[in-house]
Amino acid sequence: MKKLCLLLCFLPLAYGAHVTILRDEYGVPHIFAQDAAGAAFGSGYAQAEDRLEEMLKNYRRAEGTMAEAFGAEFFRDDWRQRVWRHRLVAEQHYKELRPRSREIIEAFQAGVRQYMQEHPGQVPAWAPKLEPWQLVALGRYIIWGWPEGEAAGKLLHAGIQPDPIAYHGSNEMLLAPSRTAMHAPIAVVDPHLSWYGAFRFYEMRLYGGDLAFSGACILGLPFPVLGHSRYASIAMTTGGPDTSDVYEEEVKDGKYKFRDEWRPLETRREKIGVKVGDKIDWKDITIDSTVHGPIVAHKNGKSYSVAIPYADEVRLMDESWDVVTAHNLTEMKKALAMLQFMAQNIMVGTVDGDIYYVRNGRVPVRPKGCDPSQPMPGATGACEWQGVHPFEDLVQITNPPQGYMQNCNASPFAMMKNSPLVPEEYAAHPYIYNERRTPPHQRAAMMVDLLDAAHDVTAEQAIDLAFSPQVWHAELWQERIRKAAPESEFAKMLAAWNRRSDADSRPALAFYLFKMSLDAGPKRAVDPPPTLTDDQIRTALAKAEARLKSEFPPDAVFGTLFRVGRQGAAHTWPVSGGSLTEAGMATPRAISFEKSGQEMIGHGGQTSTQIVILTKPPQSYMVIPLGESDHADSPHFDDQAEKLFSQSRVKSTYFLNRKELEKHATKREELEFAGATK
Repeated sequence: MKKLCLLLCFLPLAYGAHVTILRDEYGVPHIFAQDAAGAAFGSGYAQAEDRLEEMLKNYRRAEGTMAEAFGAEFFRDDWRQRVWRHRLVAEQHYKELRPRSREIIEAFQAGVRQYMQEHPGQVPAWAPKLEPWQLVALGRYIIWGWPEGEAAGKLLHAGIQPDPIAYHGSNEMLLAPSRTAMHAPIAVVDPHLSWYGAFRFYEMRLYGGDLAFSGACILGLPFPVLGHSRYASIAMTTGGPDTSDVYEEEVKDGKYKFRDEWRPLETRREKIGVKVGDKIDWKDITIDSTVHGPIVAHKNGKSYSVAIPYADEVRLMDESWDVVTAHNLTEMKKALAMLQFMAQNIMVGTVDGDIYYVRNGRVPVRPKGCDPSQPMPGATGACEWQGVHPFEDLVQITNPPQGYMQNCNASPFAMMKNSPLVPEEYAAHPYIYNERRTPPHQRAAMMVDLLDAAHDVTAEQAIDLAFSPQVWHAELWQERIRKAAPESEFAKMLAAWNRRSDADSRPALAFYLFKMSLDAGPKRAVDPPPTLTDDQIRTALAKAEARLKSEFPPDAVFGTLFRVGRQGAAHTWPVSGGSLTEAGMATPRAISFEKSGQEMIGHGGQTSTQIVILTKPPQSYMVIPLGESDHADSPHFDDQAEKLFSQSRVKSTYFLNRKELEKHATKREELEFAGATK
């Protein structure tokens, strides 16, 4: 494709800093600048060029003004964001960020603003005014689902049904140099989130001053955190210590009891706009809080407040910068010790050869005798937090003797075979470990087996691990099928299956139909239940065979049913693997599906899979599930779905290899950045 060159000089050249954006064959921006602020400017411009509306929605989501633009269906979510005070805290404390963080934020918004000025027709009428504190509010909003989810589980103990919290899952893996062909660590960074909405990642590479990073970022934030620098990789998965609490409060006549006194509730009043036709209906809301936090529920004469240790924190951007610029494991630990990230399993690999894990989170110190797994008494004052655990208290390990680690949303006990990370070591504060000796679920168990058997791993083999469609314990079902129906041709096909949900596999589709033909309990089971009879197996086999013949074309395969592509787009493509928990077929490659007509279309799961070889400098490969651009007429609307993701393929990031990148660049944009002016 012929390279395009656009000269965009709308700011004074005398004080300008030059920024170059090179886009590769998949439209991914590689941004080159003299310093980090210039790179952030280019990041803002590129994100706006590809996904302006979704970025602006993210700012509205964070500040709780979606209903004002899009109607009543967003009112409840807006109310929640007002409860958590994201905008209020961000506005009040923005200047507490380091000057470097503020410079990057303001440069990023200058890039967004420049694109909007150049393309006014793309700016929606509902666009909020850009303010730098919005990035702080957005950072809080993004991490909030995790502590809010912890609190939701505790409300359930009190018989209160909380607002639904979106599922968060992920895979992460590290192989030590002793297990790789290159004698360098290999990292797999594989977050699993929705492919639509706030958590849809944006792929990019950034170079400027101290910043050299490849990865995926939340739309509306200036740089990625999940990915790698020239020194280290960083991955995160859901799971971690217990960071947030619920208190049962005694409230009456506008006061709450605390210790031996009745204190007035702290009352905050706000207005939420709700779009109704062409008008805005302003609704008054009242938010009451105790010393512990906002009251979110009432039941049987009791009120329930939520205490979140991130409530007044705003320095996520500071920590993120330290993480992406850390030169070694010591600096990385120092960065993580700021405890601004939510509860996560964090894995770090370095070009020095280290592999490291920490069960990260901002963990309150609870008094002995208090059970934070359920609502604690608020009136007595006996369960007040006594500070925050230092980083050194957290579950962590460096260079385990196994030579590998995985955490696919599993207990530290299940991260590797014979894991030394056991809950008994944290008995004094069990909420730090926040798990038991829980066996791994199907996805994690399969990955442990694959990693434990891995030696002399090449880049290609690491890619295969990341996209493995292997179904753990399918061989146990095959044995039962052989026993129950030794003469059935359909059963023989299943018994000969290679136990991989490959897109072109007819036996994989047949096995899925067989499992779905069983009763509810056996259907979801990973292992055949002891109570399952041969008659039940034969009945399910007959039903599955009939379905395969009557509902599918003669040459139907797994990918005939399971596919990927943009919602509402004209085309979809067959895909391997998936989180088919309804049939006990969750593979390491995680994709969640929704039925659309006669197909199951992916809508979540692997959102930005990265394979990083931590040589000096690192070599890396990456894919996102759909495409970089939200413009339906763009060649990068769903090109990665078609050409890469559906085929379990990745592309080179050309990290720190501009000469090679130039051979693949399909568009060049030259910008001049003169500072973060409003």
